[in-house]
Amino acid sequence: MFCVYLQSCKKEETNDGKSFELLKTVITEKYINHASYSWDQYKELLTELSNEKYVVLPMYLMKDFYDSTKVVVGMRHDVDVHIFKALEMAEIEYLYGIRSTYYILGTAYYYGSFSNGLMVRNKCMGDMYLRINFLGHEIGIHNDLLTVMIQYKNDPFLFNQEELDYYKSLGIIVYGTASHGSQIARETVANYQIFSDFATKSQIQYNGREYPIAQHSLSEYGYTYEAYFVDYDKYYSDAGGDWNFEGDFEGVLNSLHNSKPGDRIQILTHPVWWGKE
Repeated sequence: MFCVYLQSCKKEETNDGKSFELLKTVITEKYINHASYSWDQYKELLTELSNEKYVVLPMYLMKDFYDSTKVVVGMRHDVDVHIFKALEMAEIEYLYGIRSTYYILGTAYYYGSFSNGLMVRNKCMGDMYLRINFLGHEIGIHNDLLTVMIQYKNDPFLFNQEELDYYKSLGIIVYGTASHGSQIARETVANYQIFSDFATKSQIQYNGREYPIAQHSLSEYGYTYEAYFVDYDKYYSDAGGDWNFEGDFEGVLNSLHNSKPGDRIQILTHPVWWGKE
């Protein structure tokens, strides 16, 4: 499915002169040894979630869905560095009838690059986002606006609006964001604090300079949620290549198996950690 869908743009060059195939090769080779978990394990997880006791939803639907007779699961993926693994994951989920959310990182190598203060997007990547969306999954924005502001010296809110306009031009509706844990965010505040909904201050300091935040709210841009603030009882994440749960992957499966109707669970994966041979 992957090759057929992208055949028309495989030879097209990205805006920075790199071919689609080169972009894929560079990313694949760079992260070839990063995976901690196999696709077979991911299928084990999806098999468990296919049990009738669960309702598995993308985040924009999960946030308002409550059912005391079901275990409600919000399935999300912070794509981060590996859009190609994300597409593999999306296709596997499709085969299991599961819909989830993929948050695309606007500062990632596959996405594009800044040139003269402007983001120049790699052309063929639009087909990747459309393919994931076509499979029934939500596309969201992996918010790294602090990096955009501080490292790339761009107006973060203007960049945010340009992101939304870009996805709209593709025919993709964006409902929400998920804060990215960038290095700058770890040294200052979480990326979601750039929005007034979550900010605890009006400015931050970095390397001796002050930067304004909290100038705009999520709703001003049509966002309906920030993933970290969607209501849940349990939160499973493979951040860093290890599950935040005793027993790692098997521990998560056991915990899911023992979950009860009325539970609300958010599951976060990062595609780069999957596909281990």
